[in-house]
Amino acid sequence: MSITENGSDLLDRIESFVPHTEFTMSPLASGSLAELLNWWGQRGSNFQADSIDINIDTAPHYELGVHRVDAAVDSGATLIHFTSDIHVDPIVTRSIIGLLTRKDAWQVTFEGAGATDSLVMTQLAETVTMMRAHREQRGNARTLADLDPSGVIAFYTGALLAAAARKTPVILGSTQELAAALIAHRISMKASSWWRNGSTSPDRAVGQAIERMGIPAGLPLDLSEDQGIGAHISIELLNTFAGGQGG
Repeated sequence: MSITENGSDLLDRIESFVPHTEFTMSPLASGSLAELLNWWGQRGSNFQADSIDINIDTAPHYELGVHRVDAAVDSGATLIHFTSDIHVDPIVTRSIIGLLTRKDAWQVTFEGAGATDSLVMTQLAETVTMMRAHREQRGNARTLADLDPSGVIAFYTGALLAAAARKTPVILGSTQELAAALIAHRISMKASSWWRNGSTSPDRAVGQAIERMGIPAGLPLDLSEDQGIGAHISIELLNTFAGGQGG
C-alpha cells in the first residue's frame, strides 16, 4: 500500500478521533493510572496488546510497517507497541525531532548517565550540522525518514499511520519512535490522537516531541531511557486493570 503526503487509501482512512464515552473505569484507579485507563477506554473496549518487532534480519521500510500493523490488527491486536534490536543514530533521531518541533539543537540534546561533556558537545555539534543541512526538508517531512539508513524511522512512520487508519492505539517508548511519530503527525495531524508516550522523561527531546504532537506524556516515572520500559509498564497496568473488562 502506498503512503504519500498527497493522498492515498491509507491516509484517506485516518479519521478525526471520536472517543468512546461508555466504558468501565476500575474503582481502584486514581491519578496517573486513571488517566491511562481513561485514555484507553476512549479508544477501545477490550485489551490485547501486540508488539511489532524489528530485528537485524529485517530490512525495515514504510510499507513493511503498514503490513506489520495490518497483520497484528487482523489477528486481534487492540494495542500496539514496538520492540527493536536496531538503534537509530541519535544524531539522526534528535535532528528530526529538532527540525519538526522547530527547536535548536541544544533543546533536543540530552546528557544521559555516563555521558561525558566532550561526547555531548560532539553530538550537539553534529546535530547542528545535520539540522542546518536538512532544514528545507521540513515541508516534506517524509523525506526526513531517509536520514536514517537503517530504515527503522520509515518503518515506524508507516506503522503509526497504519495504526491510526485502523483505529488502534499505540504506546511509544523511545526517541526514535517519537521522531517517526513527528513525521507521521506532520503527514496527518489526525493520526496522533491514537498515540501516547510511555512515561515522562527528563530528556528534552521527549518533552519537545510530545508537546508538539499534543499527546499524553505518559506515566510520571521520569525515565531517561530508550528501551521502552515506560511503555511496558503502561501495558502491564492496562493488562491488569483494563484487560477483559469490556465496554
